[in-house]
Amino acid sequence: MNLVTILGNHVTTGVVNRAIFVYIFYSNFKYLSMKRSILSLAVIALMAGTISTSFGQKIENHSVKNQENVKEARKNVVDAKNDLKEAQKESEKDFQKFKKESDQKIRGNERSIAALKLKLSKIHSKETIGYRKDLKALEQKNSKMKKELANYKVKDNDKWTSFKREFIHDMDELGQSLKDFTVKNTK
Repeated sequence: MNLVTILGNHVTTGVVNRAIFVYIFYSNFKYLSMKRSILSLAVIALMAGTISTSFGQKIENHSVKNQENVKEARKNVVDAKNDLKEAQKESEKDFQKFKKESDQKIRGNERSIAALKLKLSKIHSKETIGYRKDLKALEQKNSKMKKELANYKVKDNDKWTSFKREFIHDMDELGQSLKDFTVKNTK
C-alpha cells in the first residue's frame, strides 16, 4: 500500500509531496515508535484531505469563471477588430468622396486661373505685372493642394478629420482669392 492510496483521490499533487516529506522526515528519527509514525501520518493525511477538498472546489469555480472571462475577452477582441475594419472602410469611402469633390474644385480653380491668365495676356500695362505675380501664387497654391490630396493616405480617423478641415479651409480661401482677383481685375 503506497502513500497516495492512503491519502485518497481528493489530495492534490502539492499536498501529496508535502505529506511524503513529512512522512520521510518523521520516519528518519529512530526514537519515534511505529505507532507514533502511523498516527502522525494519519493526522497529516486527514488535514491534507480536508484542505485539498475545500480548496479544490474554489479552484474549479475560479477556473470556470476564468474560462468564461477569457471567452468574453476573445469575443470583445473580435468585435473590436470588426468595428475597426468597418470604421476604416467608412473612412476610406468618406475620403474617396471627399477626394472626388475636391478634385472637381481644383479643376474648376485651374480653369479659372487659365481664364484669368488669358485676360491678363491681352492687357499690356505695368499694372498687370502685380496681377500676374498674384495669379502665379494662386496657381502654385492650387497645385500644392492638388499634390497634398493625391499623396494623402487615410491612417487615423482623427488625423483624417483634421486634414479634411484644414483642406476645406484652404480650398475656401483659394476660391475666395480667385473671386476677389476677378473683381480686382474687372475694375
